[in-house]
Amino acid sequence: MPSEPATPRVIAFTVIGLFAGLFAGFFGVGGGIIVVPLLILALHIDQRQASVTSLVAIIPTSLVAASAFLLSGSVPLDQTAFGLIIAIGSTITAPLGAWALRTWKTVTVRWIFIVILLVAAIQVLYQLPDRDSHLEWSIEIVAGLIASGAVMGFAAGLLGIGGGLLLLPLLVLVFGVSDLTAKALSLIAMFPAAISGTIGSARAGVMNWKAGMSLGIPMALSSTLGVWLATITPVEWANPLLAALLIYAVIQLIIRTIRSMRKG
Repeated sequence: MPSEPATPRVIAFTVIGLFAGLFAGFFGVGGGIIVVPLLILALHIDQRQASVTSLVAIIPTSLVAASAFLLSGSVPLDQTAFGLIIAIGSTITAPLGAWALRTWKTVTVRWIFIVILLVAAIQVLYQLPDRDSHLEWSIEIVAGLIASGAVMGFAAGLLGIGGGLLLLPLLVLVFGVSDLTAKALSLIAMFPAAISGTIGSARAGVMNWKAGMSLGIPMALSSTLGVWLATITPVEWANPLLAALLIYAVIQLIIRTIRSMRKG
């Protein structure tokens, strides 16, 4: 029996990738919150494979988008190290979050994070960041970033959402950095975490490299347009859009939590 033609599937990956890359570059997130539902709906890929495919696509996307922010001049090059410091914490705790998901009764923890994200969305609406504000070296900043990365990684593993959604409001509201700097740092921190997660998936034998690259290449290309749009969008518009993204994430988490409670 002849196999299904690959061309329509490649076209679908390309269209989804172009849209998700624009989204990822503009918001400074991995795009999984958009990619995974689209892969499930459009290509009928199961949840696990969709998540794995999205993860490998984040590798080129985060690298290209972060570089675009740095090369645009909107984010100083010396901020790169801060993103890598965040990645130290997130890489360590992401497996712990995944372990907690399998072993804990996570309903209460999920509701706590839902409330935190909702409060962050409301605060983001009213606290406009200074686009000339960036991180400066100090022991307190380094310790705070490692701790932030640890929370980001643990929550991402536990809740099944991208850590960037948690990191962005944290950097803007707590550390007081520019929204553009926050987006660049989020993408930089994502890069090693995505590599680590991809290696784990490859060792487990669940990685589809062709699908990941079919998605990742168009995502990386269109992410540069998303970055450009982010740099020209006034902060008075960018913050409400970020708040809307956080509220969308809250709605998704509420739906997942209610389903989990019903199954339990």
